Amino acid sequence: MNHCRISLKPIKTHSKYPHYLDYEFRKLFQSLKVNPVLSFTRKDFFRQSPIKSKGMSISGVQQKLSLKISSDNEFEITSTEGEYILKPSPETFPHASENEHCAMLTSRILGIKTADCGLVSFSDGELAYITKRFDLKGENKIHQEDLVQGFEMRSEDKYAYSYEKSGKLINAMTNGKASVVFDFLSRVVHAYIIGNDDMHLKNISLQKLPENTGLYYDGMTPNYDCLFTNAFNTVSGSDFLALDLLEDEKHGIFSKAYEKYGFYTGHDFKVLGDRLGLREKPVTTLINNIRKKEPLLIDLIHCSLMPADMKKKAGLMVSERIKTLGF
Repeated sequence: MNHCRISLKPIKTHSKYPHYLDYEFRKLFQSLKVNPVLSFTRKDFFRQSPIKSKGMSISGVQQKLSLKISSDNEFEITSTEGEYILKPSPETFPHASENEHCAMLTSRILGIKTADCGLVSFSDGELAYITKRFDLKGENKIHQEDLVQGFEMRSEDKYAYSYEKSGKLINAMTNGKASVVFDFLSRVVHAYIIGNDDMHLKNISLQKLPENTGLYYDGMTPNYDCLFTNAFNTVSGSDFLALDLLEDEKHGIFSKAYEKYGFYTGHDFKVLGDRLGLREKPVTTLINNIRKKEPLLIDLIHCSLMPADMKKKAGLMVSERIKTLGF
């Protein structure tokens, strides 16, 4: 069955474009008139990327381009007023676009606010990941700050601090908003279950809405840069998470559960929640709800556009990690 390249829901009825549900397409691109096939090739992308991406953040080997919709409803490369960000799969990580798209949708299934995204194709047919910018609200720019900035550290030190220390900074930057800290904890658990071991400090950001003129941030940005990193053949899969979960771990001190099993369990995330000032009951409910959603997550992976071997690795990772949450 054909599945939508935005939501991965089955396409059972006629739609304008064979690979998209009309209502999902309109939601992401604001119109059914937009051409989902890019007017340039992958080779054109890499020729333009160093020029047009000036000033944009390039994370690792994933190059990005800013796009806007032209007056004739084509995606157009731009260095200003971009509405979307395009990321093709790097040569060293084939099918990263399909991987990231599915991983982002697993975040949404867990109830996490997630950046709007989908897949479009180059003129040569290869798929590329596209996401709508979330730092704009009408004509106003939404102020954002990642935790590298929050800690006032260098970008190259983005793996230096633990999630515990990060959560405490988020608590301080939002003036003690427990709901935001809980949101952060949910994202850490999500990263763990999908095998995303690249949720570093630059991939955790807070935002301040235009009407907020105060010192504190309103909450977290939509979730972004999610990947089943352990599903790539080029990744060793030796790390559970990008950062230490608890601050003690940098001194070689782990929880009793970790010492017993050799991996993180639901107990470890409850300890993290406790250290961040969260009540145990909501954290327990979060973990139980994630465990109940395993069938939905596995089904989504099967419906994704990842190749079969990548689907298998991603599915096994999710099942194994969710099982550990019950320990």
